[in-house]
Amino acid sequence: MQQTSTLVSTSLKITKNKQPKVTLVDDIEPSDSLIQNILNYSKSLTIKKSNSVGFIEVVAS
Repeated sequence: MQQTSTLVSTSLKITKNKQPKVTLVDDIEPSDSLIQNILNYSKSLTIKKSNSVGFIEVVAS
């Protein structure tokens, strides 16, 4: 299984005087593999209505 993670909006960079410098991260975009995983999940997801329990979610994988 592929692991996904979320980038934080700031990163700490250590300078020569050992004090952290905060820099902003620009242009954060999801990876192609993450987008493909979401699309594959949505294609394999089926939701059906049931009279006894409400809705049933089925992932065909």
